[in-house]
Amino acid sequence: MSENDIIAVIVSALVSYLLGSLPFAVLVARTAGVDIFQIGTGNPGASNVYRKISRKHGAVVFGLDIAKGAVAVVAAMLMGCPDLFLPAVAVFAIVGHWMPVFMRFKGGAGLATGVGIGVALIGVWGLVAAVAGLAVLPIIKDGPRSAAVTLAVAVVVAFLTGPNWIALGGMVLILAMLVARLFLVEYPKDRRGERPEPHVWNRR
Repeated sequence: MSENDIIAVIVSALVSYLLGSLPFAVLVARTAGVDIFQIGTGNPGASNVYRKISRKHGAVVFGLDIAKGAVAVVAAMLMGCPDLFLPAVAVFAIVGHWMPVFMRFKGGAGLATGVGIGVALIGVWGLVAAVAGLAVLPIIKDGPRSAAVTLAVAVVVAFLTGPNWIALGGMVLILAMLVARLFLVEYPKDRRGERPEPHVWNRR
């Protein structure tokens, strides 16, 4: 690997982390006059916004978090990051969502961001997987579970359409990371109970 490749990987990883750190759930919740850290599970993610503010606000956060994951991969490609390192660089977007520098390292689960990475890594079929996740969101009414469905679909699609072993390996790694986070951090947090609701918005 050349010196330029090394620089491209390092810069891409930094950009990926900063994109992942963008706190869309916090910003969207503020437009509704709500501090997302003080309602529901206190988790700054699409699921908490969806359940405790409104379906519309939750869908916006879900879409924006998908977008930042996809943009992180596309930005790395444009900066000349070698294909072999794209999944590793993309992981930094998830780390940014978990520990955002703009929010004192207090972040969410990162599943929607993982979906965006899948969209960018496996192309149009990743978009199909994302649509599948959005389709089940109104049914199961849970952002993490719908994102997990999307990621699982993305892994299967990556295998059936190539397979692109780099993309497939990256998706399996990312899915494993996110599922581990979900069960070790997010679900235990949910079981500890939710914060009282201020009841200052309309759920639409």
